[in-house]
Amino acid sequence: MLKSVLRKEILSAFTEAEWDALVSGQPAAPVSPFNRETLLDLREREDFPGEASDARVRALRETVEGYLRRYWPEEPGAHKYVTAVCLAMTFLWEKPMHPPEKAHYRSLVREGKARYFCPAREPGEGSVCEFCLSESLSELEAQWEALASETERSAGQTSALVQRAIFRAGFQDSGVLETGALSFHREVRDTCEGNRCRGYGSSWACPPAVGSLEECRARVLGFEKMQLFSKAYLLADSMDFSAVGKAMRDFKDCALELGKQLRSKLPRLLILSNESCMRCQSCTWPDAPCRFPEELQPSIEGFGFIVSELAKQAGIPYMNGKNTLTFFGAVLYDSAEA
Repeated sequence: MLKSVLRKEILSAFTEAEWDALVSGQPAAPVSPFNRETLLDLREREDFPGEASDARVRALRETVEGYLRRYWPEEPGAHKYVTAVCLAMTFLWEKPMHPPEKAHYRSLVREGKARYFCPAREPGEGSVCEFCLSESLSELEAQWEALASETERSAGQTSALVQRAIFRAGFQDSGVLETGALSFHREVRDTCEGNRCRGYGSSWACPPAVGSLEECRARVLGFEKMQLFSKAYLLADSMDFSAVGKAMRDFKDCALELGKQLRSKLPRLLILSNESCMRCQSCTWPDAPCRFPEELQPSIEGFGFIVSELAKQAGIPYMNGKNTLTFFGAVLYDSAEA
């Protein structure tokens, strides 16, 4: 079956009245925000090349419908929405059926392709998990532990501790650098002053609030090590600014989680994150102190770093393939063993 045909079949399962209700956010049956957004996106997007196995499509449909009849019999009108999303996510978008905040799966993007790892994946036939594209999270965790063990041998226990926290927080790559080997670039700060990103002079996370280039250099060199971290996102369309904003917010959330994990374990640290701060709708700079100083994570570019240069030094990918977006941040800390 052509994927374009499957898309039409999924869309045709709903009447115009049901589509209107979805658009208005008032469907007659219970529909989760994730399922509503997925179906509305499916209606707008048409570029699904390739084919899907007729037998697999039929088998997944029957499995999901059977599961819903057994475990959600009180809402039969909602079943077709769930079934439609499961089919669309599996065969059209080629992603896990559940939203990440529900399944808590992790993604690893390489060369324009994503792999997904789920902590709740159940083996065996007859389960919806049989059709899911995700792998067991334990496989990814084993890779993380091998990398952290290697880091401990080469850079010490503290660096391994930081790396484990980086992976647990949701990032996919990490590399250790000595601060004395870092370069600070005036031209990067000049770009900041050009205000193309609209962060200059409007946030405690950006110049000039972070200090002069010389002050930033002194602040960084006050630590012994920098641990660069990154996370890549797969985009259906590189010009989808809504998806870019969603990825940016996710990266910020992961960086905040990293700070929570490390503050109790390291005597002092500094976390640099991507872009400007998104914590408050309106920043207090320059009229009042930051409302959340512990959560303030200055822009890594604002400190005068060329991120591609840092990635090369750290030995981690700067680009992850076509239609991907990779954000970077860093932890600065001392190497005294914890």
